[in-house]
Amino acid sequence: MGWHDETLRTVIASHRGEVVRTTGDGFFASFGDAGAALDCAIAIQRRLAEHRRRHGFAPQVRIGVHSAEATAVGEDYAGLGVHEAARVGALAEGGEILATASTAAAAAMHVELGEAREVSLKGLPHPVRVVSIAWRQA
Repeated sequence: MGWHDETLRTVIASHRGEVVRTTGDGFFASFGDAGAALDCAIAIQRRLAEHRRRHGFAPQVRIGVHSAEATAVGEDYAGLGVHEAARVGALAEGGEILATASTAAAAAMHVELGEAREVSLKGLPHPVRVVSIAWRQA
């Protein structure tokens, strides 16, 4: 799936993001602001949907978006916010963009949001409000 990795790297870079690390078929990327991260997530889902329409296949990726301060550790990041972002991503379903409600609010984007819900995430001391981000074009 080299085309998949290449596509994600290209879309992330075009939204001023940086691939921090990959884990199997997963990507951990950082962005300067929540809006760029959500714009990128939408662009990734749309690019993969277009590939699926044209070629009959593209993976249904799960995307989690959370914004928080993180500590740089070499070329990686650490901190509770990194952990929270990973848990939100794991909670998303294939073809879904799931964001923390605080990140969606910080982005101040004009996108349709699903109903907010509170979830418990392993390793976090408090419930987290998440929303699904609508990315499909009408």
